Formats: sequence, C-alpha cells, structure tokens
Amino acid sequence: MNTAGLATEQAPPLAVPLGFYALLPLALLAGGGLLAWHGAALLASHWSPLTIAWTHLGTLGLLLAAMLGSLYQLVPVVLGVPVPGIRLAHAVALALALGTAALVGGLLAGLAPLVLAGGGLLTLALAGFLLPVTRALMRARAGGPTATGIRGAVTCLLLVAIVGLRLAWGHGTGALPDARQTWLTVHVALGLIGWVGGLTTAVAWQIVPMFYLAPPLSPRLARLLASLAPGSALLTAALALGGSPLLWVLLAALPGAVGVWLVQPVLLAWHIAHRRRRRRDPTLQFWWLALGCAPLTLLTAVLAVATDWPPAPVLFGWLAVVGWGGALVHGVLLRIVPFLVWFHAFTHAAGQRDVPPMKRLLPDAQAAWNLRAHAAAVLSGAVAIGCGGDWLARAAGGLLAVVGLLLGAALASTLWRAR
Repeated sequence: MNTAGLATEQAPPLAVPLGFYALLPLALLAGGGLLAWHGAALLASHWSPLTIAWTHLGTLGLLLAAMLGSLYQLVPVVLGVPVPGIRLAHAVALALALGTAALVGGLLAGLAPLVLAGGGLLTLALAGFLLPVTRALMRARAGGPTATGIRGAVTCLLLVAIVGLRLAWGHGTGALPDARQTWLTVHVALGLIGWVGGLTTAVAWQIVPMFYLAPPLSPRLARLLASLAPGSALLTAALALGGSPLLWVLLAALPGAVGVWLVQPVLLAWHIAHRRRRRRDPTLQFWWLALGCAPLTLLTAVLAVATDWPPAPVLFGWLAVVGWGGALVHGVLLRIVPFLVWFHAFTHAAGQRDVPPMKRLLPDAQAAWNLRAHAAAVLSGAVAIGCGGDWLARAAGGLLAVVGLLLGAALASTLWRAR
C-alpha cells in the first residue's frame, strides 16, 4: 500500500467517518425489507411514490452517507486541510439519518408534513456539511485531479440538494414545477453524474493505485475526467434555468454520462488488469462488479430516454444505485474501514509491540460472502425489473437485506478484532 503524499496526521477521529458508514447497513436492510414486502409493485413505475421513496433510501441512506463520511476523511488527508468544526459531523450524520427516514416514510405513507420535515432535516444536514467542507476546500492549495474532482462534485451536491428540496417541497405541497421532467433530469444528472460520478472518478485514481498498486493515470487525463462529469451536470442545470427544451438538457448530460459510465470504467479496468499485485482480493472484485454495471447503466439510461420500454427508467435506477454506485461504496468500505481502524489502533504502537496485519481485521473469506450476496442481489433485481416477476423482486429484496446484514457484520467484526 502506497501512502506517499498523504497527510495522515490530519485524519479526523475514527468516529467521524464511522458514524456515516454505520447508516449504510441500515439503509440496505430497510430497502431490502421494503422490496421484499411490496414486491414488483415497488418497481412498477419511476413515478410511483413507492419507487421514489425506495430510490431516495438508496441515494441518501447508501450513497450520500458513504460519500459524506469519506469526504470528512479525504479532504484533510488528501488535500492537507482539516475540516473546521469536525465534531459537527456527528450532528450532520444524525440529521441525515432522521431526514432520510422522514422523507422516505412520508412518501410511503402519503404524509405531506413528514415529507416537508424530512426536507428540513436534510437541509440542516447538508448545510452542516457544506459550510465547513467548502471553507476547507477554499483554503486548500492542492490542484491535482483529486482536488479538482472533489471541488466539482461538492458544487454539484449543493445544486442537487437545492433541486431535490424544491421537488420535495412540491411533493409536500402539491406545487411541483411545471417542467417536472426537465427538472427531474437535472436532478438525476447533478446527483448521479456530477456528484456521485464526479467524486468516484476523482477518488478512484487515488484509491486504486494506493490500495491495489495499479499504475496511475496521467494527471492531465485524470483531471479531464474529473472535470467532465461535474461540468456536464452543471450545464444541464444552466440550460434548465434558461428555459431550454428537455432535449438540450439531455444532450448536455450525455458527455458526462459517457465519461462516468463508459470511458472511466474502461480506463480503470485496463489499469486494474495491469496492477503489480496479482493476488485475488474480494474488495477488488467489487470494483469489477461496479465497472461491469457502469456500461449497462449508460445503456438503460439511453433506453429510458429514446424508447417507450416501461422498465427502462426503473432498471436504470437499480443499476446506478445498487449495481454501479452500491458496489463501489461497498467494496471501498470493506477496504478502507480496516485500514482506518488499523491506522488509528496500531500506528502509534509500531516498533513497540507486535502489530497484527491489516488483513486480519477483515479476512478475505468474510469479504467474499459480501461480494456474492451483492452480485446476486444486483442480478436478481435486474431480472425482476426486466421480466416483472413478483417473487423474483421479493427475492431480490431479501438478498439486499442480507447484503445489509453482511456489511454490518463486516464493520462490527473489524472493530471487534481491532480490540
């Protein structure tokens, strides 16, 4: 593992990222339980309140929680600038958990006040995160690809939050925007392409060479990729604000979508295949799962836009949230949490007593079960959406709940073994 150039002494307390990571198993359990209970009805239409609630359980409880926790770690360690008021992160995690639960519960039950309460709590959570993190990013002098990507992704997070809160207000009051399809497209572009895609693109070229000894990408190409996704997503917002037709907004999102779900996966696959360490690693197999889902995500996005095939929008959401994004954050957590726990628990003792190897905190055999369950959940859910099978949708929900249990067990056992 290569940690050269990292300001590890700037790392926040371990409880800060772990407070966010603890939300992921809960979100997977809740999402799997909902799918197992409602079956194919939950996957019937992307306009259904059930589907909207389930989708936000994934985007907020799974992807957003993982990425906020990671940024509290990345900004000081990679960019060398501590986030001010770091203890506020615990309040952010709590507000994120409560806001997600209220928003999802309000959509499921059709309770407008609960939807509005969820929007208010999420506003507090994002404000509590964005204000100190933006201040740290403004102070950081780093100008590499990772820094460029993080700045662009955080900008997209601010805008996707504004658009999302406007849509939540519309669901709570009935006053949805007139060009709802256009703003939904902007919301998806800012969230999945600009925020998730921009951040994962920037961070991948830091994590993969560091943990898996893959050859690095050239800084110029890495900076271009890290800028493409946020830039494309921000253009969709600008066009929508200017009253441009939906077609122009979709065309503006296309370069970012191709970069995130086609160019980036191909480049990453080539670099991973040429890594110096050839040992099989279940956490690396999560990257292969995510890289395989990425082009399928792009394909279903095109189908959703260009055809009238009803399952296409829901299949796009499933592959983007559970397949591509979900596999990425799951695999990264199984690699980075043992590293963080090992670093905080044993770095000070190096040279004074025997220090256990990091791999002992989370054995490969345990991580392999997480991989099998996640891959099975992705596949069964995709087939259920494409074929409309109720029993298969319920089975996919059960598998997703198992993924949540396994992830929670992996995080807990890592902490227990470190003791």
